Amino acid sequence: MGKQQTCNPRVLLLKPNQVSQVLKQVGPSQVILSTKQEERLVKRIKGFCGFSENNAGNGRLQFLPSIDLSLEMCKRRILSLDLPSIPSHYTVTERTLYISSLVPFENACMVRAVGGLIKYLERKRIGVQLEEQSVRVPILELKIFSLENQLIMDDTAFSALQIFQKEFHPSAYKVGTSSSVREGLSLFGILNRCKCQNGSKLLRLWFLRPSRDQTVLKQRFDAISFFVNPINIEVVSSLQDNLKNIKNVSRILMRMTQSQASFGDWQVLYKTAYHAIYIGDICRAQPQNIEIFRKISVAFSDRLHSLAAFISQVVDFEGSSLQRRFVVKPNVDAELDEKKRTYAGLPDFMTQVARKELEKLSENITECIVLYLPQLGYLLAIPKPEGQMLENYEIEGLTFMFLSNNMLHYKSASTRELDAIFGDIQCDIIDMETTIMHKLQNKILEESQVLMAVMDYTAELDCLLALAACTREFGYVRPSLTDENVIEIKGGRHPLQELCCSPFVPNGTVSNSSYGKIKVLTGPNASGKSVYLKQVALIVYMTHIGCFVPAESAKIGPIDQIFTRIHSLESVSVGLSTFMIDINQMAAALQNATERSLVVVDEFGKGTDMVDGLALLSSSLAYWLGMDRHPHVFISTHFHSLIHQHLLPSSPYLKYMTLESLHSGEELVFLYQLVEGYTSSSYASHIAALAGLPKEIVQRGSAVSDMIRQNKPVHRIDSESTDAQYKRCLMIVSEFLEVDLETADLQAFLKNTVLSMSKEKL
Repeated sequence: MGKQQTCNPRVLLLKPNQVSQVLKQVGPSQVILSTKQEERLVKRIKGFCGFSENNAGNGRLQFLPSIDLSLEMCKRRILSLDLPSIPSHYTVTERTLYISSLVPFENACMVRAVGGLIKYLERKRIGVQLEEQSVRVPILELKIFSLENQLIMDDTAFSALQIFQKEFHPSAYKVGTSSSVREGLSLFGILNRCKCQNGSKLLRLWFLRPSRDQTVLKQRFDAISFFVNPINIEVVSSLQDNLKNIKNVSRILMRMTQSQASFGDWQVLYKTAYHAIYIGDICRAQPQNIEIFRKISVAFSDRLHSLAAFISQVVDFEGSSLQRRFVVKPNVDAELDEKKRTYAGLPDFMTQVARKELEKLSENITECIVLYLPQLGYLLAIPKPEGQMLENYEIEGLTFMFLSNNMLHYKSASTRELDAIFGDIQCDIIDMETTIMHKLQNKILEESQVLMAVMDYTAELDCLLALAACTREFGYVRPSLTDENVIEIKGGRHPLQELCCSPFVPNGTVSNSSYGKIKVLTGPNASGKSVYLKQVALIVYMTHIGCFVPAESAKIGPIDQIFTRIHSLESVSVGLSTFMIDINQMAAALQNATERSLVVVDEFGKGTDMVDGLALLSSSLAYWLGMDRHPHVFISTHFHSLIHQHLLPSSPYLKYMTLESLHSGEELVFLYQLVEGYTSSSYASHIAALAGLPKEIVQRGSAVSDMIRQNKPVHRIDSESTDAQYKRCLMIVSEFLEVDLETADLQAFLKNTVLSMSKEKL
């Protein structure tokens, strides 16, 4: 949010996400919305803030044209900001790089919100006429606002920790369709055991919005503990069977408001209400200290029973399926039942009328039928005699109507009598059933809140049952929540890696003020450093979505943000190099991390010159060590000079860790066990040999590495041996040093030396 120099207005531009929480926490004096904003959101904001139709226009509720909130225009406004922290000599490219470290441009909603806010401030400036046109809105700084009870993560963290993973269909014909993308191997993919669509949507929302509210988390833990208990396995099975039949009825209710509900919608609605009643009965029989059971017991009240009973008593589902329309059951409306009985007996009665009419016709007519056509009524149909001309269609006592399919259709005195007695009975039946349907529809819409409560609470129940199923299958444990600023994990495991690698070696984690909150992790390549870093972050993250964790035990304090520098999301649309993307991720952690934040950094600095990367890494660590209140920092690196050259200040908050390995000759064995200390080598040559690089290349690489480490010259490899080449160069240097530069002919000496070297090569 930008701050003006002349005033500090509490202005907020909202998107329809967690509106109530934002309004409650910020308490804005003005709210800015798009002119194309949904009416439901506008009403909700008015109700929450106490706005009425009369005072909404007094400057408290402001609307911007939707064009002012377009993504490209908002992005240009942000890039043109004149912040005091930006040096005046920066070029356009340098300004772009700097501002990209403050605002994540991949977050379209945030970019639109900031751009709209800047536009609003521009309109509200006073004395603009007295300033030069080049003067911009005087904004001091940009800060990211976050909710108090939510753990904040960006898209980079979700991708780096593999919480979500899109997997595209290999067929080119399905590109762009709804079936072209599915969830791959990810944390959400393995934990999503939901039985209904609403549950899957809510679980994804839990994953996107991890909570810091310990009351909510403890309620979820209590419910999962109940479901995991083997004694309650029958209850779990019954709930899951009923949840399979809970459908998304919100769209059905929307179609009902437009009178467009089909007979299939009525089936889905009744099935949902029917199984929701069973779920409510099961939950009432369970301990009410489990919050989800208490909420369902209260919400699934008699109103739901009466609603299901109304549908069951009125709708004839079997008849609706046969006739493909809404059909009413018997004994609902006496007049309707009478018409249906009459309509059912019409075929026999019409057959009798046809026999009487045949007796009145001439002998050359051997058959006729009485049929009913909507809008035309009852008609007498006679087969057309062969060879009969048009003028001969007239029959005495009958009125010719039309010819169709070699059948002559007439009106007779008997058919007119049928019209008078029965009328358009089929249309009457449909009209009466439609009227009954509208009455039932209005009754359901009046009780729509009950059905929406069914949707919400069954979705929550489905999520808890899904997490409980994974807990039971993967052997997760309940974490302990505490107000202390600690991360203590015993026997932690990576939830994805343990499924792909067996056996998996668990490792513990301790991060607190007494044991140190900044950990520098070194070790050989492929020893498990990255897996360990992600493991710590995932266990903390899973705790904050209310899920049990893969560990022997865990004690987790509230974490406000998780920052990662693990995976670079490269894209040409970003317009940044790989190293600049890494720098932006690191800058976000350095600028925004608090004592309650978790920072996970994997091999930062490897994308640039080794000396520069080492300097940046050591400076970042020194910055965190110099803070009064340190965040939880876990960093892995192959810059061993960081330790050997003592580039970091001595601090009780700093701990060096390594993953144990055994090195015997040319064999390297990884133990994957975390211990205190550090390693002196990354053993890159061993990993290269395991990866299949030619033996000659590996040997040459080891030789060059040893020469550089010992400050010896690195010689070329050519047709001559290295020793001979070295001796020849040494001889030339010795002869040159013995030359008397005042008396000798230096030009002749150099010429002879070059000739001798040329002859040796020949």
